[in-house]
Amino acid sequence: MQEVDARSMTTWSRRQFLQRGAGLVGATAAFAAMSPSARLNLAHAAPTGSRLNDIEHVVIFMQENRSFDHYFGTLSGVAGFDDPNVPRDPRTGLSAFEQFDPTANGFAGGVLLPWRLDTRASSAQHLIDVDHTWQTQHWSVANGTNDNYVRSHIPVDVGLAAASSQPDAVRNGGGRVMSYFTRDELPMHYGLADAFTICDRYFCSVIGPTNPNRLYLMSASIDAEGTHGGPDVANLRSGFSWRTYPEQLQAAGVDWYLYRERDDFGDNMLDHFVAYQDESTELFRRGRSTIPDGQLIPQLRRDVESGNLAQVSWICGPQWTTEHADELPAAGGLYLQGILEALTSNSEVWRKTLLILTYDENGGFFDHVPPPLAPPGTPGEYLSQRALLQSPEATGMAGPIGLGPRVPTILISPFTRGGYVCHDTFDHTSILRFLETRFGPEVPNLTAWRRETCGDLTSALNLAGTPQLSVPTFPDMGPLYREAVAEMRLPAPQVPQFQTMPRQESGSRPTPSGVR
Repeated sequence: MQEVDARSMTTWSRRQFLQRGAGLVGATAAFAAMSPSARLNLAHAAPTGSRLNDIEHVVIFMQENRSFDHYFGTLSGVAGFDDPNVPRDPRTGLSAFEQFDPTANGFAGGVLLPWRLDTRASSAQHLIDVDHTWQTQHWSVANGTNDNYVRSHIPVDVGLAAASSQPDAVRNGGGRVMSYFTRDELPMHYGLADAFTICDRYFCSVIGPTNPNRLYLMSASIDAEGTHGGPDVANLRSGFSWRTYPEQLQAAGVDWYLYRERDDFGDNMLDHFVAYQDESTELFRRGRSTIPDGQLIPQLRRDVESGNLAQVSWICGPQWTTEHADELPAAGGLYLQGILEALTSNSEVWRKTLLILTYDENGGFFDHVPPPLAPPGTPGEYLSQRALLQSPEATGMAGPIGLGPRVPTILISPFTRGGYVCHDTFDHTSILRFLETRFGPEVPNLTAWRRETCGDLTSALNLAGTPQLSVPTFPDMGPLYREAVAEMRLPAPQVPQFQTMPRQESGSRPTPSGVR
């Protein structure tokens, strides 16, 4: 098997990784069998204690449509499947893990438990999408009870499966929302959680689909009043005129850039703002220009090696890497490994860098932790009557806008090394708040409720500790990706007839120091 050296790669495309031999530099299949402590190489340590200003580069990589429980429900030391604080229905005594399923013939009590996606016997990585519209997401969260995930998805998800390449998935009804992966299927993601800091109370910003949540990442708003081209609750709108955070950075002289190829899966929200339409402007050059296909990671690496990485960077990968069902999580792991290797190719840059991995929304997949919800009438957190009239896709649901369900989020940096878990409450505006705290420009459009409810991510850093400049050894994602592609030919995964409640891995995790 020929090894692919990321330093010599000319393109990063789906075709390349199906044709080339082995995976990436420094990868090893033995990684998955190692203990978390064995994975942490603590050599080359910097002096003890750091300042927030020691972080000079922030890279934001937002993936697609996975919930925290769907990916990390079995991870040790987090609020996962063993959570003693899981909400219970006072009438029935059922926990949020026991979702009522009227189609669950023969299941005890007519409830459906979380069930594992078995990649050995099914096309589990190629899982068919589930509905995640504004309406269905609000039905699922059910005003914070989190007890309506299966029922709310049954009518729509059956149709999605019937129209897909896997019609046998119809038998799952709404059950796909209760599926989950483990370390075996997500070795890169679990490896990052073991090595760095995972946040187990990071919620998406909007109880809704992709674009509204990505708008919050870029601007902290969907224009709830409907006065500047919004609100966008359904991935449909454009022509927005409210202020974005990159404009704030630009005005303050903070260097920023958005990496994307022509295929960015429509994830660059700056495409929809009036301020970014003039190709002669710096806003267009930094926020909307495209990198040749397959060149995003090589370009990122060149910028790192030459010392030209911006102070703030966003990355929008091509569709096949996004992890949006039915894209493969293994493809996301592969792309993530390439990003990490690019960022660590220059130790002087890496020692000053924070990579934030997060997901725009839960994609409709179940999560058991109730999100904090703005009280009715909270300014900027409910759609106005005018906005409802302008947005039939809201189906009359004024709100709350958020917070939405939890999504996986890992902070990857020499300043987060150690296998920590942060239990503080965050959402996508927390990333902007972090940039505000570190670089100065104020987050525009941010409501008082959201600023009070969500932190600024500084508590997820471990600045009182010793920055660890070495890079952990991760699994070779190239072969794992090709295995996942081959498994696409297997039958669709099915809800198991016999259910048992999943358990988490044993062990605990320390909490980071924050900014001291």
